[in-house]
Amino acid sequence: MIFSTRVIVIAGVAGAILLGIGMTFDATALFILGLIVVFGGLGVGAAEKMRKHSVAPGSCPACGGLVSPHAPYCKHCGERLVPAGR
Repeated sequence: MIFSTRVIVIAGVAGAILLGIGMTFDATALFILGLIVVFGGLGVGAAEKMRKHSVAPGSCPACGGLVSPHAPYCKHCGERLVPAGR
């Protein structure tokens, strides 16, 4: 998944650069190129986190309900959750 995301971002940047060269870069073209690079980088970062499962939900030890990995309490039963790093 990360490979395809990187390919899409690189293709988008290359396409924007080629289009900008063909039509001469102006402020709008540079702005759009900047947006492609920024949002592409965010997409690659999100895909990398998903691949590492670092954004996956956890489960409550008391009731087994799905909870955010950073939640202080279980939203289902109210049990105090201990963060993984502590």
